[in-house]
Amino acid sequence: MGKHSNPPHTDLSKIAYLCGLLENPQDSYKTIHIAGTNGKGSTAAMLADILSESGCKTGRFISPFIENFTERISINGTEISENEVVFYAQKIKNILCEKKVPDKFYPNEFDFVTLMAFLHYREKNCCISVIETGLGGRIDPTNIIKSPLAAVITSIGLDHMQYLGETVEKIAAEKCGIIKSGSPVVLYPHNCQSVKEIAKNAAFEKNCKFVVPDIKSLKIFEEKIDGAKFEYKNRPYEINLAGKHQIYNAITAIETILSISKNEIGLYDLICRGLKKTIFPARFEILSKNPLVVIDGAHNIPGVISLKETIKRLMPNKKIILICGMMKDKNPEETIKHIAGENFIDEFVGVPVDSPRAETPKKLCEIAGRYCADAKYGDNLSEIVAEVFENQMLKSENYAVVFFGSLYLAGEIKRIMKEKNNRIEK
Repeated sequence: MGKHSNPPHTDLSKIAYLCGLLENPQDSYKTIHIAGTNGKGSTAAMLADILSESGCKTGRFISPFIENFTERISINGTEISENEVVFYAQKIKNILCEKKVPDKFYPNEFDFVTLMAFLHYREKNCCISVIETGLGGRIDPTNIIKSPLAAVITSIGLDHMQYLGETVEKIAAEKCGIIKSGSPVVLYPHNCQSVKEIAKNAAFEKNCKFVVPDIKSLKIFEEKIDGAKFEYKNRPYEINLAGKHQIYNAITAIETILSISKNEIGLYDLICRGLKKTIFPARFEILSKNPLVVIDGAHNIPGVISLKETIKRLMPNKKIILICGMMKDKNPEETIKHIAGENFIDEFVGVPVDSPRAETPKKLCEIAGRYCADAKYGDNLSEIVAEVFENQMLKSENYAVVFFGSLYLAGEIKRIMKEKNNRIEK
């Protein structure tokens, strides 16, 4: 199965029909529902880890995956097994055949995976699941969830405009479609004012408590390439994810837990343990410290702006080599301009990504060449990765290599590294 969902539906009638055939598994446990442009996965991971620390059997549904499809569906950090994937797939297929489901209700890939997750969490008796939307919110298949414990809206920016709208405001309205009557709404704090107004109005219309974490109550003590220490509302916390945006994700997760908790006894310790436990692949992930090699899944303008700010703040004295592989439909011209256009990088390398949607390395190089003096490209990703890790100059001098541009790229690099390590071990 691929990494990304099919284009969105026009309404929820299809997923409602399919869930009905399976006796509505999504209604058998409580849910925290998350929508947004960036930060959904990290916030979902933090929430799931905090809830798991409480002893609650907690499901987590994310998209896309980095290396293995099974990453998308997990319980208390344990991914669904391949045998279970086959079991649920066969079960869904059998019901589709038995009921002679008409073509208009036949599931696309994302429908199918969503149904699989819903079934898994019911089968394993989860008491709560953290569910991330695939695309948008209002008509996303996951929005069949009736009354979530909370609706979380993460950072909103321009992405998937062909489906969600050409402006941040239109995209925000689609994402806020997950807000349901009476469920608390928690909004990532570093959104623009128009997004805040849209979310606030949507919450008000549904009679929901509306919470935006208070940045004035945030004090950052330490930021490093492998995490941060901060204080929020006079209480200290620590996370193992780098970047100020991850601190904002963390306080969004904190406010979400506070909004759904009836008993605060021991809650602070649970939150601390959960946040400190959270790791998430391809989010400023350190692959090596000598040479310093980082991989980040930033693939749209808001993502690369956060990446650029993180690099500047955490690697102020490093010579930066950016290695980029990305999709044609992610606006490479504007995206690369935002990260390569300020003369803070020393070298740009365009690389291939194994996808029919991928932009060519040569084209990425041409774009970067308009903003960066040293831009080049290569057509063999394995050779480029090997050169990065074997280059003695990178080890001896003050360089940092940052791969970015696509979660597909992140998965390919991890696969190449595993194959290399396996050869060494043999």
